[in-house]
Amino acid sequence: MILTTGKPKTVSKSRRAKENIMAVKHVDLDDVYDIKTSTNDVFVDVTIGDGQVGSYSVFLGRDLIKSNAPANIGKRSDIDGKNTIVTVAIVDTLKSTNWTSITIKVTEGGTETVYGPYKAMAEKHLDTVMYSLKLINQ
Repeated sequence: MILTTGKPKTVSKSRRAKENIMAVKHVDLDDVYDIKTSTNDVFVDVTIGDGQVGSYSVFLGRDLIKSNAPANIGKRSDIDGKNTIVTVAIVDTLKSTNWTSITIKVTEGGTETVYGPYKAMAEKHLDTVMYSLKLINQ
């Protein structure tokens, strides 16, 4: 474990280019999920687009529910008033584009609610884009 104190260090673009330091771009998103029924389980799934690959995790409040697979976050009584947090990390591996995107699908019974696609461009090849979507369940 490395502990540091003081201000975080910043790296200039020219130094970053010379030393091949990869940047991380953060995309913070907020939305609302309206719970449809009291009896059906609610599932959250993520699609990573634009030909890129990555990984994701789904949280209910602070509890990790599932990573890299559809997540059953529970029924109305489990999720009402809580936040569902979806975090996605995408490393831009395609030389042909720096665009990344995610689409979140929430399924409850036979009803699908789609959030996105949300798009962001990595500054340069091999940079990382981190998405964080907070859904307020109500």
